Amino acid sequence: MTVGDRRDLVVSAVSTMVGIVVGLTFLFGFGNVFALALRLGVPVWVAPLVAPAVDLTVVALLVAIRRLSAHGAAPEVHRSARRLLVLASAVTLALNVAEPLIAGEIG
Repeated sequence: MTVGDRRDLVVSAVSTMVGIVVGLTFLFGFGNVFALALRLGVPVWVAPLVAPAVDLTVVALLVAIRRLSAHGAAPEVHRSARRLLVLASAVTLALNVAEPLIAGEIG
């Protein structure tokens, strides 16, 4: 096995692990936000749409900031995108911890 083949194998393994972690994190957040939405009386057909909307916003902003950096966008554009990313991340965190806090399942 050549060095290039080993490197490709390592890159593939790391990419697979990152994909698994991202998927499990998404499922964790989905479960928390779905339970919170149902507790708050959100209709069953709307409840599963909340978590993906916020999570996909964070992912889209991460990709957008990377592309802006790669294409030399102005610092003002970066600042706006980062502010929105911080806000979306804070909303994601709040949604993920609200249901366990309400249920008294801290820890």
